[in-house]
Amino acid sequence: RLASLKKTDRRLVRIRTVLFLVAIVCGVCFVGDKRIGTLPFAVSALLLTAAIILHRPVLRRLRDAVHVREWYSLCLQRLTSRWTELPFDGAEFLRDDRQSSQDLDLFGRGSLFQKLNQCRIRPAQRLLADWMTRVPTAEDIRRRQKQAESLREELDLRERLAVIEDADDWEATERTLSKWAAAPSAPVAFWIVSFSGALGIAGALMLILAAAGLLPASLLLVVLVSQMSLMFLVRSQIRTVVTAVDRVNDAFGQLSRIAAEFESHTFASPLVQEIQQRLTAGDERASEQIRKLSRRIAWLNNAVRNQFLIPFAWLCGLLVLLTHRIESWRKIHGPTLLLWIDTAAELEVLLSVAAWNFDHSDGTLPEVADGEPVLSAAMLGHPLLPIQACVRNDVELSRERPLMIISGSNMSGKSTLLRSIGTNLVLAWCGARVSARQFRTTPFQLGTVMRVSDSLMEGRSLFFSLVQRLRQVIDLTSGAGPVLFLVDEILHGTNSNDRRRGAEAVIRTLLNQGALGLVTTHDLELTRIVDSLEGRASNFHFQDQIVDGRMTFDFRLRRGVAERSNAIELMRMMGLEV
Repeated sequence: RLASLKKTDRRLVRIRTVLFLVAIVCGVCFVGDKRIGTLPFAVSALLLTAAIILHRPVLRRLRDAVHVREWYSLCLQRLTSRWTELPFDGAEFLRDDRQSSQDLDLFGRGSLFQKLNQCRIRPAQRLLADWMTRVPTAEDIRRRQKQAESLREELDLRERLAVIEDADDWEATERTLSKWAAAPSAPVAFWIVSFSGALGIAGALMLILAAAGLLPASLLLVVLVSQMSLMFLVRSQIRTVVTAVDRVNDAFGQLSRIAAEFESHTFASPLVQEIQQRLTAGDERASEQIRKLSRRIAWLNNAVRNQFLIPFAWLCGLLVLLTHRIESWRKIHGPTLLLWIDTAAELEVLLSVAAWNFDHSDGTLPEVADGEPVLSAAMLGHPLLPIQACVRNDVELSRERPLMIISGSNMSGKSTLLRSIGTNLVLAWCGARVSARQFRTTPFQLGTVMRVSDSLMEGRSLFFSLVQRLRQVIDLTSGAGPVLFLVDEILHGTNSNDRRRGAEAVIRTLLNQGALGLVTTHDLELTRIVDSLEGRASNFHFQDQIVDGRMTFDFRLRRGVAERSNAIELMRMMGLEV
């Protein structure tokens, strides 16, 4: 499509160039000639105008085709190892109080957010981040699944949205909306607006007469001084509006186009239709009202910043009129504007999840279990790994057998298994397909202890940091929902005796509070904890092989305790005498 449009564009450019030159030649050679007159120039100018008019839709379609091709390129990039180069990685959504986000690579370069996100507006990106970090109810998950699946094949809608140009001022827009849109409006007094409008009409007429030499230009100063007096009376309102809507027009323009696409599209799912209906109220459409506000803001910005328009804006009273019109709009639609933005954001998030499901059609929709906590996964893999590199394993946790202790050597796959479970659980929260053949889960609160380090600035040792994180996981068990804990190398910052006693105490506390989870360890002594837990835990392990001086892993989870360690061999392979 793009190649065809480029060919048409080049042809029309050549035609316009030829017609322009012909018009110049006709103007120079024939205008003023009494025998031929201006007819050749008029005809060539008319043909040039027609060519320009015909060229405009071609340029628009060409621009749209460029955006669509870029969007498809990004879609294809998501299916390759180059998805880590996608433009927005959501690093700003990382928070210190959400340790699982760092442990599971939910945000930042190479994160789940970076691959999952296809949202255009910042509120939608923020909502997606919220879905990825807030535990929903089982009913919410099932509703999101149905909504996303109904949108999975909506490629045309996603393509039309890709045509809409991005706005760079969403940060300013969100600041504006958090205060201005929800605050009480302050329209300008009717008599001031009326008087300013009458002066504006008189000023425009006087300007025309003065330009024609029929009126002294000095009389315009009377109108200008009168308008300035009125602006002085409402200066606080003008300042408030100008400050509030400064640099938000592009974002409103983008939002209007996105809302228009959602309003006009025919959705098959009644659950999605319910969301769509929030964009309309009677005969009013969100896109039309936002477009009206956008136009008024554009005029106000020009009246304040365009040096050529400022004198006329002051003379005609545009600052007073536009302030009144914007405040009147806010009085009627201000509170609803926040709802419209939330609605567009929710639909964008659902489309991102739908696009994930389209790209990962080999995945499965999780079965969300009510009642007793359970986590059952068959052929579970990490959703961010390439298919050819992803080794899949089975995981089974229930009230009767709530703990798996995973032993094994370095680099054998223990940490990856924990992250596979946690990342797929986050996808399940969003209503997305997971990387498994079968996945049954309860809406768990997720407690992770993986990437833990000491802190010189805060005076925290590694062991202190580990204990602090474990305390946070235990505290989760006092919450409303069941807890799934994923602990990597439990208490590895202390001696073996304290590690054994401390680990058993922590695990027993978690299990007694009804939590389910997995614990990994290098210390084979810790695997004996299973014997003291009355059949509530099982040992599993990963193993490695050294063949011809090379260490290899199959990343397969096996029952029982690891029989060997690779630490000494690894040190020898690195050239250390051990």
